[in-house]
Amino acid sequence: MAKLISVDNNRRLASLGLYFNLLAFIACAFAIQIAITKPDQLHITTFVVALAGWLPALIIGTIACWALLLRRRWGIVLALVALGLQLLTVVPYGIVRTVLLPGNRILCASLSGLFLSVGVVLIIYWSLALRHE
Repeated sequence: MAKLISVDNNRRLASLGLYFNLLAFIACAFAIQIAITKPDQLHITTFVVALAGWLPALIIGTIACWALLLRRRWGIVLALVALGLQLLTVVPYGIVRTVLLPGNRILCASLSGLFLSVGVVLIIYWSLALRHE
């Protein structure tokens, strides 16, 4: 039976993470643009969360993915920091948006749950990978 934590799995996850981080940069820019041009009740909150939390998490995550692709052990630590920062900003923002804005409750709640679930699983995986390396 193949090991769950292997160099190949780490590289696949790093490649996937790099792809999703680059897509998330586009989403972050789109969120900032919407917060500026089409203000709603949370437009200032959206702008601040995108600049102060989401953007740094994406930058750190992108650097972590590059480091992991280059097989640098410190990339795992950066990945853990980026995932933690993502969970600390995006999930509470999604919960607040779900509660305060009735328009897209199902979408916001689903995305918040998805980000929380995927983030926790990835933190567990990279924590185990750090221990095994």
